Amino acid sequence: MNKISLTIIILFISLTCWKNGYSQEKKDFESFKKNASISLGEYYKTYHSRKPSSSIDTILPENILKEDTTSISIQKTRKTLEMPEKFWFPGEFEEVQAILITWSYAHIDKAMQNYVTPVDENLAFRYSNGQYIITEYTSFIDTSSDTRMPIIFAQLADAIQKGGAQVWINICNAQDSSIVKKYMENHGMPLSNYRFFVYPGNSFWYRDCGPVAFYSGTNDDVAFLDFEYYGGRPADDKIPIRVGNEINVPVYTTTFEFEGGNILLDGAGTLFTSDQIYDANEDNYGLFRIINGVGGYTRKTPLTENQIHDTLNHLLGLSRLEILPMLQNDGGTGHIDLYATMWDENNFVFTKYPDEMSRQTDYRISSENVNTILSLPSYHGKLYQGENIPLPKKDDGSWYTNANDFEKYTRTYSNSTFVNNVIIQPIFSNDSWGAREWDLQSIEIMKEKFPGYEIIPIDIRGYQNDQEGYTGFDGTGGAIHCITKQIPAENPIRILHAPIQGTIAGHNGLFPVDARITNKSGIKSATCYWRIKGSEKWNSMVMNSKSDNIFSSETRSLYSADLHREKSSGSDTIEYYISATSNNGKTITKPFTAPKGFYTFSYEYKSERVSEDPIFISNFFPNPAEEFSRTRIQNAHDKELTVQVSNIFGQIVFTGSFTSNGNDVLFELNTFSLSNGVYFISFIDEQKNITTRKLIVQY
Repeated sequence: MNKISLTIIILFISLTCWKNGYSQEKKDFESFKKNASISLGEYYKTYHSRKPSSSIDTILPENILKEDTTSISIQKTRKTLEMPEKFWFPGEFEEVQAILITWSYAHIDKAMQNYVTPVDENLAFRYSNGQYIITEYTSFIDTSSDTRMPIIFAQLADAIQKGGAQVWINICNAQDSSIVKKYMENHGMPLSNYRFFVYPGNSFWYRDCGPVAFYSGTNDDVAFLDFEYYGGRPADDKIPIRVGNEINVPVYTTTFEFEGGNILLDGAGTLFTSDQIYDANEDNYGLFRIINGVGGYTRKTPLTENQIHDTLNHLLGLSRLEILPMLQNDGGTGHIDLYATMWDENNFVFTKYPDEMSRQTDYRISSENVNTILSLPSYHGKLYQGENIPLPKKDDGSWYTNANDFEKYTRTYSNSTFVNNVIIQPIFSNDSWGAREWDLQSIEIMKEKFPGYEIIPIDIRGYQNDQEGYTGFDGTGGAIHCITKQIPAENPIRILHAPIQGTIAGHNGLFPVDARITNKSGIKSATCYWRIKGSEKWNSMVMNSKSDNIFSSETRSLYSADLHREKSSGSDTIEYYISATSNNGKTITKPFTAPKGFYTFSYEYKSERVSEDPIFISNFFPNPAEEFSRTRIQNAHDKELTVQVSNIFGQIVFTGSFTSNGNDVLFELNTFSLSNGVYFISFIDEQKNITTRKLIVQY
């Protein structure tokens, strides 16, 4: 017998043994489900709720352990981490190479009698009659038809592939990779761009437990920040370190407790989160551990609010931290991702609660939080812009009558995931049942609010509500965003741009298009493309390189009213986007979805200037500024302008004057002599008319 024949026989025997073993394991699982005290659907609701149930995550004061130092590979530190000298966190709307998810599992003790919570590869725990019971366990991958969980995860993996990213799937047993691939093939969604990781886990909320990826160093290398997860899910807490080690990226790990669903970064140094972080870090217990056969929670020192602020600023490299009141009836997490998201560093999309729910607490909290956000300046010094999408209804089209009624569903359209040009969107109907009409109407609204994105909807409910014990994500406190984690792309091109939006009144359409554009290899070229709405052809405008990685259309107008010389006045809608190419050959656009998606503004023009026309002064850019900042001034009357720079106390720190000679000019203010802070730059004409612009100086 030759070696090839022997190898084939060995492989055949191994495959036969595996099939027989899996067949028996599947039979054991089916037998367990028939005799279990709760259905598989109820198991998901109890053991896999986004925030662990109190019956699962019970803290016994007498069983708080000393910090576990027995396993250095998973040890976390309370000390201040030394973050890289240079690093930045991208927004979720930026380019990704992969999305990390898991699959739905049931974890059962070896005796096949109880559901349990895994701690590591071998041991799990359950809480019963006032004590922790430590036991060996088995993890069963769920591909059954008992719930809709398997088909939801299959649709999710397929949508990630369609977004041009690799789907990373963590499984608990190596042999489960074949089961997942077979399941997806059988449902017409074969895996084609994927990678499996094999590590024990607790649940599927990888937004919350997964790595918070960022860029570090002069080469923008990908690295992971690993926060501590809920104490009762110790296996999930180890996922960032284990995945990071396997793909060979640095992992910075801390015992600061923070869930990813409560992290909304604008990609430019601002974090929006909720005051749930105080509750998470003001207690004195950490993760569940098993030490010398005894199970309990590790001890850690509570943090004050100031320490919490300092820690977040340090670990995330923040220029601003915004902590908002958390919602009270969102499933218990208090996470911001249930009502807010961003599609660039300037623009939010919020879930708007209907007036029919105006008496409920979360209506008031969410409204006040939205108003707070929209009162703040973005990285560029302009106020954040916001659009609204509706709150999903019940299946019968009715609204939630009270807070308890809503908490049974916790439905939201905001809990979606960006995958490059795709948004994977939770919906609440399908072709055969549910409120299809209003769901489709909402999808059309989202297409408008997220310009250029392909919306891939996934019905995340369980079976019909009258079938007790069958569940999807209704009432769990999360959906698509909560079970996915972005892994940013290598070699990023970063474009920070303050878009022209709204309605602009002007004379000859001279509008600045400026952006800070960076890449590790440098930027070869940057171009602004624009057109009048309704036109098919894009006009191009070269953006010239300035200092500090600023690219500007300094000498050319985005749009000229000369195109409408036959009109005395009127208006047009202008569409535009920016494209940048790096020296190493990569091209990225802003917005990311361009040319399908673009920025839009309305331009009101007059063919001739008249004496009563006002002076037009744009916002300063860059803003915040380090060494300089610029603004464009349209001064038709050839009058002298006085310039005054005042600090927040009203003290004038600089005075000057200039004359534009009737031309549109670029005014540059040197800021290197100013201290860090907020300043107000006032332009005063001969009639004492004052136009003021706000500028932040920050080194």
